[in-house]
Amino acid sequence: MIPLHLSDIANAVNGKIINEQHIAQGHTINQVITDSRALVAGDLFIALKGPTFDGHRFSEKVVELGCSALIVDHPQNVSVPQIIVKDTHRALGQLSSYVKQQVAPKTVAITGSSGKTTVKEMVASILMRLGNVLATQGNFNNDIGVPLTLLRLEHNHDFAVVELGANHIGEIAYTVDLVQPDVAIINNVAAAHLEGFGDLCGVARAKGEIFEGLVANGVAIYNQDCKYANKWQWRFTDKTVRRFSCTNTEQSDCFSSDVVLDENGCASFKLNTHVGNTFIELTVPGQHNVCNAVAAAIIAIEFGASLDDIRLGLAEMMPVKGRMNLHHLSDNFKVIDDTYNANVESIKAAIDLLANYPGRRVLILGDMGDLGHQARSYHHEVGEYAKAKHIDNLLTLGVLSQSTSDGFNSSSNEQPSGEHFSTREKLMKSLVGMLEFEEQQISILVKGSRSAHMEYVVKDIMDWQDQTIIEGQL
Repeated sequence: MIPLHLSDIANAVNGKIINEQHIAQGHTINQVITDSRALVAGDLFIALKGPTFDGHRFSEKVVELGCSALIVDHPQNVSVPQIIVKDTHRALGQLSSYVKQQVAPKTVAITGSSGKTTVKEMVASILMRLGNVLATQGNFNNDIGVPLTLLRLEHNHDFAVVELGANHIGEIAYTVDLVQPDVAIINNVAAAHLEGFGDLCGVARAKGEIFEGLVANGVAIYNQDCKYANKWQWRFTDKTVRRFSCTNTEQSDCFSSDVVLDENGCASFKLNTHVGNTFIELTVPGQHNVCNAVAAAIIAIEFGASLDDIRLGLAEMMPVKGRMNLHHLSDNFKVIDDTYNANVESIKAAIDLLANYPGRRVLILGDMGDLGHQARSYHHEVGEYAKAKHIDNLLTLGVLSQSTSDGFNSSSNEQPSGEHFSTREKLMKSLVGMLEFEEQQISILVKGSRSAHMEYVVKDIMDWQDQTIIEGQL
C-alpha cells in the first residue's frame, strides 16, 4: 500500500482519531489488514464485523503483536491510536477507494460466471509487457477481497486487473463503485450462485452491475455469444461498447477461428480483432480457454497492447493453481487438476477436454455449491453430459453428486460405470483397483466447488503414484 498518515486515513473514512498522542509525529501506515493472523508490526487493523465474527474481539491481541493503529466502531481499551467510524466494513471500502484514486492506474474490472480468474491472469500476463501490474490474488473478489486488493496498490503500478465476484444482487454494484474501472467486461453467464440470484436472469442482472461503475468514456465489453446480453443494453448509452465471440462472426470486435488442439488439449487459433489478426498458441489446456484468451485480448487492446504483446503474453502466462493443471505422472498416466471451483458450464468444459484424450477417461467430481432448489437437477445434467461425451468412468464424492452418478448411469443400458462415495478413502480404494492393472493410456480429471475440497483427491492420487514408484524401485 502507499504510505499514508493517520490523518489522511481518518479523512478518507470520515472517522475521528482518539489516542493520537500515542503515535510518533510523521509516522505512516504502510499496510492495512483485517485478519490478525496476517499482522506485521506497524500495520493498521480494521475490526470488521459479520454474522458470526467480530474483529473488535482481537483488538488487544493485535496491539500486543505490534499493531500501530485501529479502525473500530467504538473505542477499545488499548493505548494505540484509534479511528472511530460508524461502520468498519464501509470504512474498508472508503479507504481502498481513496488509495485507488491516489495511484490512478489504468484499470479493468472482470466478472462472469466462469473463467474470470483465468481471464484476469491472461490480461495481467499481457499487460506486464507494458508496465507494472497489480492483479487480484486468489479469490479476493468479494466485498472484502476487492478493497483489500485495491489497498495493495503502490505508486509504481501502471495497471490494475481486478476480478469481481458476487453471490447476491448488489455486490458487484458496490465493488465496481470502489474500483471505478476504465474497462469492464462480462465474460459469460452460467448457473452459479443461484441461491443468491434466483435464476439465470438474476445472474445476468447482477453481472450487468459492473457497467455502472465505469468511468466517463469507459469501455464496456461483453460476450456476444451470451443470450442474456439484452439485460445490459440499457447501461451502454454513454459508453464505448466492444463485443467478443468464441465463434467466427463479423459482428464482433474480436473472435477466434481455425482452432486446433494439440495432444495435451492446448489450443492454437487465429485471433481476429478490429486492429488486426495474429496466431495464438495457449499453454493451458481446454478449448474453453480460447474464449478466455479472446476476452483477454480485447481488454489488452483497449490499454494499448499490440498483437505481439498479446501473442507473447498469452504464451508466457503462468498456470493458475487448480485451473486445468496438467500433471504427467507417467508416459501413460495423466491427471488434470481443475479443483479451483465448479459450476455447470465449467464442468461441461472440463468434460469436453477430457473427452479429447485417448485411452481410458476417468472423471472425478465433487459437489457444486450454491445452485439453489434445482441443485440435484443440475448435478444430474452434468452426469448425463459426461456419458454423452463417452467418458469411461465417473467417480463422485459428496452428497449432491450422487445425482451426477445417477445421471451418468441412467443415460444408457450399459453396465453402470458411475460410482458414488461418501469418503475419499473409499473413492481411492475403488480408483486404485481400477488403475493397478490398466495398461492403456489413462487420463483422470478432478473437479468440484471450493467447498468440496477436491484438491485433496488430487493429492491422494499423486501420493499413491509416488508410493507405487517407490515400491517398484525396492
